[in-house]
Amino acid sequence: MSQTIRCPDCGHANPAGSTNCDRCNFPLTAVGSDRGAPASPGRGSPSASPGHEPSVASGPVARPPRPLRPRRPRPQPQATSIWLMVAVVVAAAVLVVAIKGFHNSNIAPIEGAKEDQQKRAAQLMAALAKDTTDAQAHIGLADLMFDTANWSDAIVHYRAALARDSSRASTLVDLGVCYYNLGASDAAENLFLLALTRDPHQPIALFNLGIVNERRGDNQAALKYLHQAIESSPPENLHQPIVEAMERIQKALGVQPGPLPEATSK
Repeated sequence: MSQTIRCPDCGHANPAGSTNCDRCNFPLTAVGSDRGAPASPGRGSPSASPGHEPSVASGPVARPPRPLRPRRPRPQPQATSIWLMVAVVVAAAVLVVAIKGFHNSNIAPIEGAKEDQQKRAAQLMAALAKDTTDAQAHIGLADLMFDTANWSDAIVHYRAALARDSSRASTLVDLGVCYYNLGASDAAENLFLLALTRDPHQPIALFNLGIVNERRGDNQAALKYLHQAIESSPPENLHQPIVEAMERIQKALGVQPGPLPEATSK
């Protein structure tokens, strides 16, 4: 029968002659085999004679003291410092990348913007980074988006400004133009009408309402708004577009253009 040595630490049966446990690496040199192996004679027992089986010690054979399991070596202070420095460097690098990504996301090039417009946008974005409720900065940024035909982005900033001060008639008009250019003419019309509740003589709102109604085919309503627009002292660059629109609509209605109302250009 094959002899084995049972590990006194984990109980695993190891082949005879093993010096360490195959499972837990416990040293087995001082351990007798489990079966068939002669027990070491106790002190003072008779010597074995030829042809005579040695007597087995009456008491249990004492096991050698269980050694302490080897512990994982603790990192030396120098190694700890090195790893700490590496961790700090990595964390700093991640932070720099995050900040740079945030910064770049806020100053991403505006489509269609010229260099001076892009610089102005960066200044306005920096102002908003300090105070997100800065209505004037929102309007300035929205105007840049408006001038570069980025209608959706302009809407975001016009709405942010109006959330702080909804009395701005001209901002309501600009917001309406953005919606109109995106094909939302009903939303645009509502904003132009809302602007007139803030300023009944807002010439650009009146002109835009004339255009909206002309495109809709309601020439009578369009002509009414255009008459009001030219009576409301429009800016100089708007006077001629109003006149041309009125002549166009009157021609569509089949009526002879009448004398224009007295108007004082701003």
